[in-house]
Amino acid sequence: MGKFTRRSQAAALALLLALSTLAAAQSRKFPLNATLPLAPDIKTGTLPNGLKFYIRKNARPEKRVSLRLAVKAGSLEEHDDQLGLAHLIEHMAFNGSEHFQSGDVFKYFERVGARLGPHVNASTSFDETIYMLDLPTDQGDVVSKGLLALADFAGGLTLDPKEVDKERGVVIEEWRGGLGAGSRIRDKEIPIIFYKSRYADRLPIGKPEIIRNAPAARLRAFYDTWYRPERMAVIAVGDIDPAAMQASITSTFNGLRDRAKAEKVPNGTVTMKHPVMVTVITDPELTRTNVQVLRKHVKAGDQRVADYRQSLVDRMAQGMLNDRLAEVARRPDAKFLGAGVGSESITPEVEGFVLNVRAPDDKIEEGMTAVAVEAKRARDFGFSTSELERTKKNLMAGYEQIYAERDKSESGSFAQELLSLFLQNEPAPGIAYEYELAKELVPTITTSDVAEAMRRLMKDEGKVILVTAPQKDTVKPPADSVMLKALASAEATSVTPWSDTSTTRELVENKPKPAAVTSRRELAEVGITVVKFANGVEAWLKPTTFKNDQIMFTLTAQGGASLASPENFEEAALATNYVRTSGVAGLKALDLEKILAGKNASASPFIALSSHGISGNATPADLETGLQLLYQDFVAPGDDPQQFDVMKRQLLAAVANRGRAPGQVFGEKLEQINTSNHYTSQALTAERINTLDRQKMLSYYRQRFSNAADFTFFMVGAFKVDDVLPLVAQYVGGLPSTGPAKSEVKDVGIRFPFAPVRDKVEMGREPRANVQLSFYAEQSSDPVEAENVAAAAMVLDIALRDILREDLGQTYTVSVSQGGTDLPQKGGHYMRVSFGAAPENIASMTERVITEIKRMQQEGPSPDLTNRAKEAARRDYETSLQQNRYWMGRMQSVQLYGRDPKEILTRSARIDAVTPATVQEVFKRSFPIDRYTVVTLSPAAPPVAAAAPRP
Repeated sequence: MGKFTRRSQAAALALLLALSTLAAAQSRKFPLNATLPLAPDIKTGTLPNGLKFYIRKNARPEKRVSLRLAVKAGSLEEHDDQLGLAHLIEHMAFNGSEHFQSGDVFKYFERVGARLGPHVNASTSFDETIYMLDLPTDQGDVVSKGLLALADFAGGLTLDPKEVDKERGVVIEEWRGGLGAGSRIRDKEIPIIFYKSRYADRLPIGKPEIIRNAPAARLRAFYDTWYRPERMAVIAVGDIDPAAMQASITSTFNGLRDRAKAEKVPNGTVTMKHPVMVTVITDPELTRTNVQVLRKHVKAGDQRVADYRQSLVDRMAQGMLNDRLAEVARRPDAKFLGAGVGSESITPEVEGFVLNVRAPDDKIEEGMTAVAVEAKRARDFGFSTSELERTKKNLMAGYEQIYAERDKSESGSFAQELLSLFLQNEPAPGIAYEYELAKELVPTITTSDVAEAMRRLMKDEGKVILVTAPQKDTVKPPADSVMLKALASAEATSVTPWSDTSTTRELVENKPKPAAVTSRRELAEVGITVVKFANGVEAWLKPTTFKNDQIMFTLTAQGGASLASPENFEEAALATNYVRTSGVAGLKALDLEKILAGKNASASPFIALSSHGISGNATPADLETGLQLLYQDFVAPGDDPQQFDVMKRQLLAAVANRGRAPGQVFGEKLEQINTSNHYTSQALTAERINTLDRQKMLSYYRQRFSNAADFTFFMVGAFKVDDVLPLVAQYVGGLPSTGPAKSEVKDVGIRFPFAPVRDKVEMGREPRANVQLSFYAEQSSDPVEAENVAAAAMVLDIALRDILREDLGQTYTVSVSQGGTDLPQKGGHYMRVSFGAAPENIASMTERVITEIKRMQQEGPSPDLTNRAKEAARRDYETSLQQNRYWMGRMQSVQLYGRDPKEILTRSARIDAVTPATVQEVFKRSFPIDRYTVVTLSPAAPPVAAAAPRP
C-alpha cells in the first residue's frame, strides 16, 4: 500500500474541491456565463426606419398608459455654438409641430386630465432626451393623439423662429433658477470629475448667451442631425392591448425619416489615470461642510449572471460599510456628523465609488480621516459572518416584497426600467427572474467575496477629493496639501478587524394580553370595519387588494405640541426625534436594527402641532413585528443619554451657519410674517439647543402617550379583518389606558396678518429673485368646499403658467397651492402663489398675478379652464382610490371631523358639481385683496451681468 503523503492529501483535496465545484456548477439553474434574458412580457421590435419600441401590459394604474420617447441625443452632441440648444429643443416640442399648434399640446391633454409642461413632461441630460406622457386609455383617441404628439417631437417640430424667441426667456429663467452656491460649486468641481473630457464643457443647461442669441437654424441643425429614428425608442406601458399598441406605433412612426447627414458621436472619454486631485471650495452661502472621496473606475459589465452576482456582492459590501459608519456616527465622540458610501454613474462608461462625509466646519480633515479609516478597515479585513448574514436577510426581504408586488407595480416604474434598457443597455429580465436568481446567488456569497469587492472598489486610480465648506472668517479651510496628507495618513493607519455585536433578545419579552372587543360595526359601503377595545381605542380596519404585500397603520390622537407651553415648545416638538434615536424597551437603536434584520416592518412616533401618534407599515408576514414596535414605542420609549448628546451635536451643526443661505432666510421670513411672528415659527438657535432638557422631552412624550383611550387606530392594506384582529387586540387593545379620552387640541393662536404686508429679503449675489404671495383662506372640513378650493388652485396655476411663462416668457415655473396651519388649528391657513424670475421683473409680475386674481373674482374662470381643472381632479381621484395611502388619509379625516365615511366614494359627484361660478366664489372668499402678504427674495446688491456657468 502506498504512503499517503501531504502532497497526496493536497491533491485529493484539490480533486474534491474541483468535483464539488463541478457538481455545484451543474446543479445551478443559472450558469454564471449565461446572458440575462429580456422579461417575456416585454414586447420589443425595430421598425424598418430603425426606431425601436418596447411595450408592456400592466394594469396599475387602471385605464392609464405611460408613453415615453427616448432620444440618444443630449448636450454631449452639441457644437460649441449650440451649447444649451439640445435643452431648448426639448422645450420647443410644446411650442408648435406638424399636428399641434403652439400651446395645443397643453390644451388638448389637459382637457383629458393630464398635467402638462416641459418641466414635468421632458428632460435633457448629457447623453439623452426623454419625453413623457401619462394618459387615460378610456377616452376615445387620446392614446393615438399621444403617440402622434411623440411622433411630432421625434421629427415634426416646426421650430418657428418667433416661438423660439418666446421660449428663450423660459429657458433663461430655468438657468437663472439654478444659480446659487450649488451652481458655483458645480462649476468648479465638474472639470475635476470629468477630467479632460468633453462632458466638462457640455452642461445640459448650456450658456445663456447662446440660448439668447443662437439662430433658429442652429436648433434645426441639431434637431435634424441627432433626432434620427435609429437613435430613438418609443415605450408604452399600461392598461393596453400590446398588439394594438404595436400596430399604432408602427403606423404612427413608420414614416419618420432621417433629415440630415449623420455625424459621428463625439468622444466623451474621461481620463481615469491621474494623480490624486483635490479641490477645496468655500462659499459664503453654504451652510454645511461636506467631503467626497471619489474613485473613478470603468463601469462593470451587467449582461451576464456573473455580472448580476457581482452587483449583489458590491451592494452588500457597501451596505455593510454604511451600517458601520452609521454606528460610528451614533457615538458621542464621533469625528463626523454623518457618512455613507455608494456607487454613482459618471458617464455611460465610467462610474465612481464615493465616500461621503458630513463634517463639522472646524474638523474637516478629522472627519474625512475617520471615514477613510473605516473604509480601510473594510478593505483590509472585510466583514464578519454575522454582518453578512444580516445583510443577506435584508436583501432577500427586499426581493421578496418586490416579487410579491409584481402584479401591483406601477406602470411608471416599468417605463423607467425600459428607458434604462434602451438608453444604457441595462438588462430588464423582470422581477420573477431576478427573484429566482437572487435566491440562488445570495447564499453563495461569502465574506471573501465582499472583502474582495471592497479591495476592488477602493483601488486608487482616478481618485479625487472634493471639499465644500462655508466661507467664514472664524474657520480657515484646509489647503489641498493638508487634505492629501490627511487621506494618505488615514490609508496608512494600522487598523484592527471590526468588532460586531449582536443580541438574541426578543422585541417584546412580556407580551400583553389581548383586549376584549366591546363593539363592532361594519361600514359596508366603504368596506371598513370599526371595532372598539376595552381600553377605549377605536380601530378602523380597511382591507384592500391594491398591494399584495403592504399594510399601513397609524395610531393617532389630538393634541400634539399644541399642548406644550411656549417656553417648552421645542422640547415637545423634538421629543420624538430623541426617542427615535434611543431605541425602545431598553434596546439601543443599533441593537433594534439588528433584531429587525430581514423584517419588512417599521413604526415611528410623531408629535405634530395638533396631533401625535405612531405610524408604521409592514408586510402581512411581518405585521406582528410592526405592531410590536408600535406597542413598545407607546409603553417603553427609548431613553439613551448618549443619543441626547449626539442629537444636540447634530442640531448645533445644523444651525451653526443659519442665516447664510438666501433660500433659508427667505423661508424663515415667510413663516414669521404669515404667522404674525408666532412662537412656533421661530428658528431654532444654538442658544436654545444648549438649553434643551432631556427630562422635559421624555416627560412630554410620556404624557402624550399615557392614555390609550385618547387614540384611534387606522389600518389599511393586504389583510382580512378576522385574521388580524387578534394581533390588533393584543398590541393595540393591550395598550394601557387611564380612563376616558381626554386629550384635545389647543388653539395656539396662529393668525395670518389682518392687513396687507409686503416685505423683502435682500440677500445673495446671483441675478435671481423669488416671490410668494399668500392670501388668507380659512380652511373648511366640508368636502364640497375643499373640492372648489382645489379647483380654484388648479385654475389659477394653469392661468398663471399661460401668462407668466408661455406668453411673457418671464418664469420657468409658477406654483399655486395651499399653505399654513391645517385644521383643527384656525386662523393661519392661506393660498399661495410662488415663482422665480429676474429681479427687474418681479414687481410687474407680482402685480400681474394680483390683476389675474381680481379678474377671476370679477369674471370667474372660463368653462374650458374649469373643465381642465375638473378633469385633472377626476383622473387624480380615480388613481387615488387604488392607493392605500389615500384611504389612510381619508379615513382619518372623516373620523376626525365626524363626516360620513361614504363621502370617500362620492368625490366624483363633488367634482361634477364644480362650476365657473363656484370657483369664482372661492376666488372672492379665499384670495382677499385686503388680507394678503408678498415676500420677495432679491440679490443683496445690484447683480453683476449674468455670466455663463463655468464648465
